[in-house]
Amino acid sequence: MPVGSLDRWPEDYERGRPGWPPEVVDVPGLPPAATVLELGAGTGKLTRLLVSTFARVVAVEPADAMRRLLASLCPEAEALAGSAEEIPLASASVDAVFAAEAFHKFDGKRAVAEIARVLRPRGVLVLLWNLPAGPTEASIAAAERFLLERAPGDRAELGYDPVDLNTTRYESGAWRKPFVKSPFEELRETRLPNPQTIDRDGLVAFFASMGWIGDLPDAERLP
Repeated sequence: MPVGSLDRWPEDYERGRPGWPPEVVDVPGLPPAATVLELGAGTGKLTRLLVSTFARVVAVEPADAMRRLLASLCPEAEALAGSAEEIPLASASVDAVFAAEAFHKFDGKRAVAEIARVLRPRGVLVLLWNLPAGPTEASIAAAERFLLERAPGDRAELGYDPVDLNTTRYESGAWRKPFVKSPFEELRETRLPNPQTIDRDGLVAFFASMGWIGDLPDAERLP
């Protein structure tokens, strides 16, 4: 959790971050009666699609503030404290595992081993990221320039685009390495359109949800 905005940060995350197209939960061979697990569930943006599709949804989120908001917004899910590296479920207990905008933050080798442990035979793992898709309409270039002038200088150390969602670890493909010699079959990739429409306050919340901004103390962040 960012140290500056503390428990307020999940509200910016929920208001500003994009959701997911409904097609992401349409997984071949995964029936409505399935039990599914979401790791790093955040405020439940994907969880809400999962509970409308599958019989049982377990949402694991390590941050207390995020999990409280998830539970209030999506009470149909079983919200549990835990992490991808230490999943609080029995072995072979779920039919699918989802991780949305989260896998690049996991300890990949430990997470892959834990995911394989909780999945039933022939279970499915679905990893999702939202990526930039070009200029916005109307343009927000001026706001981005304003923020980039104030962002940390070392982008590689920061690990992500200071004004958008692409992470250097995702872009580099480093997140794929833990799957080498793992029990999983070869990864398959699908890209889906996911346009988002937000208002002025939503755009401010989107920028505020960036970790480097959330880390700033109120005196610097709020102005």
